[in-house]
Amino acid sequence: MNAYLEKFVNNTFNKPKKALDLGAGNFFDVACLKQLGWQAYGVDLITGVNLEKPYLSPKEPFDLVYSNYVIHKLKHPEQLIHTAWRNLKPGGWIFIHTFHKNDKNSKSALTERWFKKILGKYGFNSAQYKTFAFYDNAANHKHWHKILEVKGRKI
Repeated sequence: MNAYLEKFVNNTFNKPKKALDLGAGNFFDVACLKQLGWQAYGVDLITGVNLEKPYLSPKEPFDLVYSNYVIHKLKHPEQLIHTAWRNLKPGGWIFIHTFHKNDKNSKSALTERWFKKILGKYGFNSAQYKTFAFYDNAANHKHWHKILEVKGRKI
């Protein structure tokens, strides 16, 4: 599981809850959360969900909606925030990892300022932002990334 997501989950929730992964890819994080006792679900193009459009899960509401390295690929990134908000219960958390606008893999202009504006628009409070360097040690990668982490709680 994304180590930063795991740390967030362990520090924020005192027991397993219900989570939704927006852009689940290979569903690895979903599987890891399930091993921790969570009710975890994921959506992606392979499940027929286009994150460029509004999505309301039939299993909502969730305590946590997260997305790792997806939002920077979207033409309409605000839609992912809107989808997270629609699927969260009041008091639920959003957790996003994306490439910082200065990372070589980022083709977007997503910044902390952009996230502050959009999260505020949708009624997230307690928002926290962190930019950090991460070494990608995967095969054929072996390089540094600049990561933007975004967390917020639905009012």
